[in-house]
Amino acid sequence: MSEKKTKIGIFGGTFNPPHLGHVRLAKQAAEKIGADKVLIIPSCIPPHKMPGKLASGDERMEMCRLAFDDEIFEISSMELDRGDKSYTVETLRELKKNYPDSELYFIIGSDMLETFTKWYKWEEILTLATICAASREEGFKADLSAYTAKQRERIIFLDIEPLEVSSTQIRVEIAKNGTPELLNPEVLKYIEENGLYDDGLSDYRKILTQKLDDYRMYHSECVSECAAVLAEKYGADPEKARLAGLMHDVMKNADADGHFEYIEKSGEKLNDVDISNPKVWHQISGAAYLKESGIITDEEILGAVRWHTTGRAGMTLIEKIVYVADFISADRDYPDVGVVRKLAEKSLEEAILYTSRYTVNKLASNNLPIHPATVECYNDMIINSKTLLKG
Repeated sequence: MSEKKTKIGIFGGTFNPPHLGHVRLAKQAAEKIGADKVLIIPSCIPPHKMPGKLASGDERMEMCRLAFDDEIFEISSMELDRGDKSYTVETLRELKKNYPDSELYFIIGSDMLETFTKWYKWEEILTLATICAASREEGFKADLSAYTAKQRERIIFLDIEPLEVSSTQIRVEIAKNGTPELLNPEVLKYIEENGLYDDGLSDYRKILTQKLDDYRMYHSECVSECAAVLAEKYGADPEKARLAGLMHDVMKNADADGHFEYIEKSGEKLNDVDISNPKVWHQISGAAYLKESGIITDEEILGAVRWHTTGRAGMTLIEKIVYVADFISADRDYPDVGVVRKLAEKSLEEAILYTSRYTVNKLASNNLPIHPATVECYNDMIINSKTLLKG
């Protein structure tokens, strides 16, 4: 009679920071698959998404030790030790060598199955580990028609009772000097003692909380983080980008009178398309409000707020960054967002060309007027981008 194989669960993520939702998912998954232990693996730089403001690898390792305090968990630095982008298949290959006589169970959210066939070496992943898709809906079954019968046998679904929280929401709460309920007190203590996630923008957040609803506030935080990442990638000032992203929708929830009060103060003349399209008012009134109120005087940041919706020809680097960040921030889930995120990793101009074309097509198909600045933005990307012309 053959000896029963050890079952090892694998749960990776940025854990920036690790919260009670992470811990609950890992514990329930371990119980359902009968895992002997679960490896918690903080990632270095995930290739499939753009991280926000990251704590260091050592800091995230320590927070994981504090958060995953059950004896079934083991914290691994294997991906951080590589010091570069880590692909799941590389991690599983290494684990297979380290645990040749064990069965590996890779724990993911069921929503990740929608893009799993686009992962690097996804077919090999299925030969190395069983995929455990933790579902938020009881009895959930994803469409597995793209997989062979043998591959489908390597995918199992786990009904997990979720905690609706994200690390971004936790960071937002911390930045506002709040006390997130879904964070282990020891993790929160560590964050406070080490000054993590303090970006120096608390005064600006106080302004926003008076003007925006919770949904728009969360979106603004996501754009802020994304803009900072893009700025670091493309050589702009990350702090300016972070602030511009945070404040880009400052007037989004204003009524018509509020918009036109500040547009009038700015002396800017609206064209017919501006007047007929309330969705662009906030970019104009937002820049005007920030300037007229003396909240922001930096013209680069004001320009990024002013043109983040329509774009324009001749955008500055920071304007491009905030425009793109508004399309690909972590909270966005429209059908083409994955495509735009990949383009943004290669070129801001390619992402802007795609999104301006997307906007023009969407408006035209609905018989809506197209803002001339958006048309000029599209033409500018076509005519003046050497990268795109070569393609």
